[in-house]
Amino acid sequence: MTSVRKTPAVPPQRTAGPSRCYCGKPLTQTPGKRAKRFCNEACRSAARRNPEGSKRAAADATAPGKSGRLGNGVTEFSHTPDLRERRATPDPAIRRWQGRKVLNRTSGIDACKGCGRAVLDPDTGVIVGRSSRGYAVTIGLVRCGKIWFCPECSAAIRRGRSEELKTAALRWLAAGGMLAVVVLTARHNKTTELDKLSDALWGAPKLDGKGNPVLDSSGKPRRTPGAYQAMLTAPAFYGRAARRGKRPEGGIRHRIGYVGMARASEVTRSKENGWHPHMNLLVFLGGRLVGTPAKGTVVKHFKPGQKSLAMWETWLRDLWSGALGKADPSYKPSTECEIRDCKCDGKGHGVKVQIVRSADDAALIDYLTKVQDGKKPADSVTADLKAATGAAMETTRADTKRYTGHSVTPFQLLYRLWDIESAGTDPEQAEGYGTPTQCRAWWAEYEQAMAGRRAIEWTRGLRRHVRMDGDDSEERDREFIYEQEKNQKLVGGIAMTADAHGFVVRADAELDVRATVEAECYDSAADVVAGLGGRADHVRVLTAEQLAEVQEALFARLKARQEERMRQARIAAYEADQAAKDAARRQLAGALGRLLARRS
Repeated sequence: MTSVRKTPAVPPQRTAGPSRCYCGKPLTQTPGKRAKRFCNEACRSAARRNPEGSKRAAADATAPGKSGRLGNGVTEFSHTPDLRERRATPDPAIRRWQGRKVLNRTSGIDACKGCGRAVLDPDTGVIVGRSSRGYAVTIGLVRCGKIWFCPECSAAIRRGRSEELKTAALRWLAAGGMLAVVVLTARHNKTTELDKLSDALWGAPKLDGKGNPVLDSSGKPRRTPGAYQAMLTAPAFYGRAARRGKRPEGGIRHRIGYVGMARASEVTRSKENGWHPHMNLLVFLGGRLVGTPAKGTVVKHFKPGQKSLAMWETWLRDLWSGALGKADPSYKPSTECEIRDCKCDGKGHGVKVQIVRSADDAALIDYLTKVQDGKKPADSVTADLKAATGAAMETTRADTKRYTGHSVTPFQLLYRLWDIESAGTDPEQAEGYGTPTQCRAWWAEYEQAMAGRRAIEWTRGLRRHVRMDGDDSEERDREFIYEQEKNQKLVGGIAMTADAHGFVVRADAELDVRATVEAECYDSAADVVAGLGGRADHVRVLTAEQLAEVQEALFARLKARQEERMRQARIAAYEADQAAKDAARRQLAGALGRLLARRS
């Protein structure tokens, strides 16, 4: 056996580091040790978020006559191939935080102004913990739960709704049904007003001559239906009940086995054509119903024929175009297209339909019902998973779309405001388009048009057909947000009082606190608070066991408050119902009294 004698490695020569930190504070270097470049983890995190700022600090520290080093640090000579990528695709979590900070200052909705700022439970304060996967989690803040308006809340809600819809889609495919992904849109241009076009799509409150809402017999506001409601209730689709001795007439829904749909609405804005509201539908087909979709029971599954599906698509295009044209001729989408090689295949741009089928129902059922043993699923199951996931994502995850150079999502208006006003980015390099004044005006118009509308909803009865619990309420949306916090397993972290958190929020320093927690420099969080003018003793370092206890106590109190709110809501609903019945009895008694008076 031949032995090879290794030459002792020559230790690398260490050079002096910068004399100042990224933040400008003096740094004390130890000879023979690795050079310091930051005074704490907060500065290191800030340098990661804004590398150009780090370059300037390094240039100041290594001016002529001063010593500096070239190595892993960021200098004008360093090779940092990911900087352009980082600017082009910033971290989504940081981007959502930036958007929410702008929302706090821009929104006209009180809940949005306080989202992520107010503390849920003053006794507990705010927890910033390090998860077992290494990222920071903030727990104990009030969330607005506004899926239309808050980037952070929207991401959590849409993530939960997407998983919910994916499960429903897989169950339906496994049972032998079929899915259709449908996109519905309207004609629009730069002069189109978002609120009026939204009313044409989704309906609007019914108003009397004085502009007051018209109430039904139960005291609830009545609504003027939009094109979406017309699609669901059209006799040609839904069928006609038996009338005056005539037999009931089946509608198109019977031929295609329609049992319900999930609707997700979204809005974008382009330079050329202004606002673009549209709907993504996931339609559940291939179910033989006894009764109506809302109250009936699925007794059999089948594969609708191509002729029936084509008939439904043709009817849908004609009805959709007619309903929007009736609301306003300028909204009427095309039903034909002469553009060569257009994606619509000559069918027009108002309706797009894509059918999703299961390649192997038996394999999918096996995958869903048996305990997985680590084996790779069959190819057909993988295809079904991709199809169901893609359908659910396309339907619900509007928050993941990004600026393409042609159109922006409303959240990107907030991101652009952050880039220009907070980060000092050149408007030509900032995400999106428009001046800050324009972005604020567009955001105000968007808030006014979409407030009070549901972004994601299921038709009645669909959850029962796919054996899914839950509902479409805002209360459930908030549960998606808080459940993520509740289920986080934390390995360490800190707890801040409401006062300490206030200093952090006002200085936009939340990311600095998170950086100290992610780096497990928990004591440095107190330094961050003290540096902002707060008290260091208002920050406590907690172990994993202490964090678990605090989490359990916090969410127990929140659950008790939620149950009390639900109890109060039930009481209010009962009282409103009794008031409506009393009003009806008084009305009936008055009518009887007048009738008796006329007879006498």
